[in-house]
Amino acid sequence: MAKDIDHELRTLRRLPYGVARTSATEALVRRLETDGPERQLPQALLDLVEAYTFANLGKQGFVAFARTLRLWDSRPELFDEADERNLFWEFKWIAGDLPDYPEITAEQADAFLADMTHRFAVAGKGGSSVRMSRFRWAWHTGSADMERARIDWITGDRDELEDCATCTVGQQTDYFTELGRYEEAVAIGRTSTGTCNLEPTRTMHALALAALRAGDAELATRSYRRAVATYSSAEGSDFAPAHGQAFELLAIGGALDRALQQLRTDTGRLLLDASTPLFRLRFLLGVLSGLSANLDRSELPTGLSAPAAPTLGELHAWVRDETEALAAQFDRRNGTGYYADQVARALASRRAEHELLLGRLGDPSPDASDGDSDAPSDTTTADDGDAGDPTRPDTDDVPADARPEPANADEAYARAETQAGMRAYLTASDDYALAAALAQAEGRLEFAGICWAEAAKAAELAGDASAAHERYAAAIPRLEAAGSEDGLIAQVLVGWAPVAAQVADCAELVARLRAALVRTEEHVPEPALTEELTESRRIEHLLTLATLRDTLARSLGATGSATRADAPEHAEAVSAAQRAGEEFAQAGRISDAAHAFWLAGRLQRSAGDTTGAVWSLESAFEGFAVARLTNERAHAAGELIEVLRETGQSDRADAVIAELGA
Repeated sequence: MAKDIDHELRTLRRLPYGVARTSATEALVRRLETDGPERQLPQALLDLVEAYTFANLGKQGFVAFARTLRLWDSRPELFDEADERNLFWEFKWIAGDLPDYPEITAEQADAFLADMTHRFAVAGKGGSSVRMSRFRWAWHTGSADMERARIDWITGDRDELEDCATCTVGQQTDYFTELGRYEEAVAIGRTSTGTCNLEPTRTMHALALAALRAGDAELATRSYRRAVATYSSAEGSDFAPAHGQAFELLAIGGALDRALQQLRTDTGRLLLDASTPLFRLRFLLGVLSGLSANLDRSELPTGLSAPAAPTLGELHAWVRDETEALAAQFDRRNGTGYYADQVARALASRRAEHELLLGRLGDPSPDASDGDSDAPSDTTTADDGDAGDPTRPDTDDVPADARPEPANADEAYARAETQAGMRAYLTASDDYALAAALAQAEGRLEFAGICWAEAAKAAELAGDASAAHERYAAAIPRLEAAGSEDGLIAQVLVGWAPVAAQVADCAELVARLRAALVRTEEHVPEPALTEELTESRRIEHLLTLATLRDTLARSLGATGSATRADAPEHAEAVSAAQRAGEEFAQAGRISDAAHAFWLAGRLQRSAGDTTGAVWSLESAFEGFAVARLTNERAHAAGELIEVLRETGQSDRADAVIAELGA
């Protein structure tokens, strides 16, 4: 029995944080409390605290940790050495979340921190974690003694329960940046060297903003690139404060379009909800600052559907209202005006004197032909990220005017390939575009289309989604006119899809996908082939169809309308995803089939079709199990569990949960 529980605990620890892991760990805790063995209950409770903490369920984490402390007080003999260390390590997580919820009163926080101080002293665990927790409370409540608390923390003795040295640097860089002490933020942020689940991403975002505010655009650019290169959405934190700093950085640094683009495609969800109320407030403050610095462009379209704020000016008004209301909640709890001052500073924000050095690409017209030359573009871009020292000079792309002009398309293409191999994507993209224009002048339409697709991919790798979007749009009509194979066109359309979603412009892509599907469905197999070759071509044709349908479903989903039951795009997207799942399965691509059914389930759930969502999510769950994709299986299971619980099917939800620990 004990060995079975050990196996189940190890299995659950390998699952990604989220509903599935949390639900399965909750079920295990209930079983241990009822049936035993008791000696494994501390492990399970501590695992539950971890699951809640890193699934951004702080309130549940408080409750689970309180249960763990009660067990420690009443049955300390159940805790082995590892359990005891984990208990005191997790104390920091809970203490760190205290300032994040305005409903936690100062009196409650003081009592918790006093109890923490006493327990660490009695257990001989050292006081560094306690001092850090007191600093975080003082900082995030705007206490007058926050600086004294910081000095007390960093000058005291470190101990085995202290966070890593890189986190110590990161917290202070973030702190100085929030307080507008930019030179100090830069000085300490540049000392960051290590890595962990938060670092160097957190430090580099704060350092980039502080550097730009301090007038060092080069350091700001390099730090931002490193922040982007090291960010992983798979980590437990949603990085909301860092994303707020990134929006402010881009918006004040001459890259407002890029800031809005990220809001549309990645971080806009944080406008409405974040892992904690304080994380949301800090994100909103960054957005408010960036928008305030650009009110002279108040008519600029945002492309946002939620919240309903079609122009920059309207978004600014909405963000201001939300930020002021949330700031007031925290200031009432804290008894200070700290966040009101933060709001005032954000409203007074101005653009930086020096712009970020994110590079520029040419801006070819998708309809350019023969000798048309590229016009200069105002689109700012970032490269794919430099994970090295942000203070180290980059190897710049080779200037175009320092190289001889290619004699033909093949020479231009070879030059582009060389630049791409050197990761000089800005230059490579323009070289591929030149090769495309030369190829078209030479009458080589298919090669021109291929070159435009390569130019698009290089632009995407350089971080310029707008240029990539236009260059993908230039590739497809040339490939179609050349009568290129369905599989090649499908491959380019698949590459275009995430870029079109990023720039919130999927209309032409969707039209091209629909046309490609019609052509592919009408394709007649070649006669007089061997049985083996006929089967190979059949599978190839099936995979092309499935790929096009899957991409169409995802592109329709990216527009937002496909998530509404009354929208015609909804039925089309669900049908395309489900048919793609069936075709992938027929071709033996079980993983792709599971992903397609997972997409169908999410679309159905968002539109309120819970019956259809259950069927699709169950298909995805089973497919991921067959494909041995543990993380994807867990995420699909989490959504399935939620739908089953929402519809009163608790027994079926419990059955799914039981499978996760098996």
